Amino acid sequence: MNKKYLAAIFPLILIFTLFAKADVPPDAGFSRISINLVTETTEDLSDYRFFLNFYGDLREVEIKSKARTEIQPMGGGARYRTGTLLAIPKKSLSGFEEKLSNEQLENLSKSLKDNQIKDVVTLAQHFFSRDVPKGEKPPETVYRLTRAENTLNAEKVTEEKPKSASSQLIAPDSRTGTIVGGVLLTLAAVAIGVFAFRKVSKKV
Repeated sequence: MNKKYLAAIFPLILIFTLFAKADVPPDAGFSRISINLVTETTEDLSDYRFFLNFYGDLREVEIKSKARTEIQPMGGGARYRTGTLLAIPKKSLSGFEEKLSNEQLENLSKSLKDNQIKDVVTLAQHFFSRDVPKGEKPPETVYRLTRAENTLNAEKVTEEKPKSASSQLIAPDSRTGTIVGGVLLTLAAVAIGVFAFRKVSKKV
């Protein structure tokens, strides 16, 4: 099998697996709940702009100075279940407008990917939804933003509740087994297809 072909196929399969896993419905006895991203700070953060990065889809958000801020989920589906909170100094965004258009957000996203923006701070990776046993409600996820020299820090100040035995034994295993099985079937189909194509090509 062509190694270059496999090198191109495997990343696509991994991406498919990631999103498929996130889109699997919760198991019986579990419900999928939304979890706001909550920040609190006593600092003046007016020299920063804040963004949520959803795998390349960039959204600007307002984080209030010396106050508490709650950010709600911004979309459905796998892509928007997890967002990375970024802080960027305003001086690093001198070429961008105060209110970014969709085109400018796309350009900024590309610049971030290419490491062309200086002093970007990754504050937190937040899960905006979670599968929990029905009737249970996890505590809020709170991040305390503080200054440290010339940057910002985000400290997670809310402890997570320990997972119940049922959630450990049922939810991850059953969903993960389904996903792994699907990936293996996909790999097998790809291998068989490449083998068949090469065999036909030799006959021709």
